[in-house]
Amino acid sequence: MKKILGIYSSSRQHRIGDGLLAHTLFSKRMLGQHVSPFLLLDHVGSADSTAPDACARQLYRGCKVLTMVQQGRLEYVDADGKKQVLSAGDVQYRSVIAEQDAGIYRPAANRSGKREASPQVLQLWIDAPTQASLSCTGKTVAADKIPSIALPDGAGSIRVIAGDCLKRRGAMPTTSAFDVWELQLNARSTSEFKTVEGRTLLLAILSGSVLINGDHAALGGEVVMLDRPGSGLFLETRADTVALLLSGDPLDIGSAVLQ
Repeated sequence: MKKILGIYSSSRQHRIGDGLLAHTLFSKRMLGQHVSPFLLLDHVGSADSTAPDACARQLYRGCKVLTMVQQGRLEYVDADGKKQVLSAGDVQYRSVIAEQDAGIYRPAANRSGKREASPQVLQLWIDAPTQASLSCTGKTVAADKIPSIALPDGAGSIRVIAGDCLKRRGAMPTTSAFDVWELQLNARSTSEFKTVEGRTLLLAILSGSVLINGDHAALGGEVVMLDRPGSGLFLETRADTVALLLSGDPLDIGSAVLQ
């Protein structure tokens, strides 16, 4: 079984796009090389102008960004002014080479022109090998096109967003070795996962709670860092739980630059 190195939480917030506030669940700045190849994970929702404790956002370039809409609808405007609306369950994957490539995100408007209820979004920034070719092109995959795997004994399901899981290829193309799985776990269930030994392994608890390897409990908003040796991960839930499992080969030198 994987050894738990630590369970972390953060109160850091920053503004993103137009009318959105991001809560950083983890970042390389907080946890260092232990999270490589991942740079940061934000949980994004709507915010008013008086949102407390918000700071200016720090952007990376020379990396990939994976945007996952959990609920509501999100509008993305690229550097050329082209608009795209992402609905609940949709995933967008794109490169950020220069500052303008980050684009603008904002809550989508309805037919009357008014902004809809608060979207809930995850945004994962991923480093790339220095030799990787980063193009400005991106890809969006609709919710119903993302592979889903049912867990045994009605324990829940896995959405394979990127990488590989049980011989199923994720929806997003990857230029380096990493997996992104969304775990939707039912209450009072147990599940065992096999991960790739030697990789960075992070488990972000988005909602609910989980007991890991029969030893440590983690709650919504917390991120669990596990050791690279070993491959087994045993999860037990008390309530319905949604978590993001991130696994990737660490990079000695990546291409991402903090702006």
